[in-house]
Amino acid sequence: MDVWKPQKIELDRCFQVQIGPLRLWIKRAGDELLMAVENLPESKAQIQAPILAPVDQEEGLRWSRWIIGESEVIQLIPVMPDRPVVVRPEVPVKIPTDKEALFFVSIPIWVRVTAGPEQAILCEQPSLILSNIWFGDLMSGELCYSLRSRARRRITDSEPLLNRATCPVQIRNAAPTHLDVQRFCLHVERLKIYAGQKQLWTNQIRMTFKGDEKAGHVDYSEGPPTFEPVGQMLSEARAPLKRTLLEKSLGGFGLLTAI
Repeated sequence: MDVWKPQKIELDRCFQVQIGPLRLWIKRAGDELLMAVENLPESKAQIQAPILAPVDQEEGLRWSRWIIGESEVIQLIPVMPDRPVVVRPEVPVKIPTDKEALFFVSIPIWVRVTAGPEQAILCEQPSLILSNIWFGDLMSGELCYSLRSRARRRITDSEPLLNRATCPVQIRNAAPTHLDVQRFCLHVERLKIYAGQKQLWTNQIRMTFKGDEKAGHVDYSEGPPTFEPVGQMLSEARAPLKRTLLEKSLGGFGLLTAI
C-alpha cells in the first residue's frame, strides 16, 4: 500500500499512478500542482500494486491546476464514495426469524489528493464511474450510486481489486416473518478504510430488521474487521459513526437501508 504514503513530487517531473481503472498524471510546476485524469474501462484495471512512478509527459492531457506554494509532498488517500450505495446480493436470500446472514460488499473507492504537511484537500476522483439510482419513494428517497458488483456470502480466493474496499455487512432478522433480501442501501459516509494484508477493508455494519411497523437499527463497528490481519487506518469516515434507525422497508421485506 505504498501508494497511500506521502510522496515527494520533484519539480518539473511528470508522475503517473493507476489505481484500478483510474489513471492519474501529476506534475509540480513552480507553485502549482498539475493533475490529469483518465477513467479507463474496468477491463483495463491495474492488477499490480499501484506505485507513483516518473514517466514521460504525454501529449494532449487536460490538466487541472492548484496553487500549493512551496509544498513538495502530496498524499493519495482512499475514501468512500460521496453518496450512499445500493447493492444486490449475488443470489437473493431469505433470512428466517432470529437468524442472520453475513455479506461482503466490494465498494469502489474514491482517491483524495492532498498537499503539504497540513494535508490540504485538492480534489477527489472516483476510481470507477458508477451509475446513479434513486432509492426509496419520491418524498423520502435519496440519490445513490448503484454497484455493479454483488454482495457475496463469502470471501473469494480471487485476486482482490486494488481500487475496492470490502465492507462486511451482518443482517439479522428480528421480525416475526422471514426477511427477503433483494437489495440494500449502505450509507458509506459512516465507514473508515483500513489497509489489510491483501486488500482494503472498512469497519463492519450490523443491521437488525424488526418488521415493517417496528423500528430496527444499524450499528457501525468502531474498529477494523477481523477477517484478515489489518494494519493502519487509511482514512476516517466522512461523517461521524453513530447508531441510527433502520428505515421502514419498501415493497414488503425486499428493501433495506442502512443510514
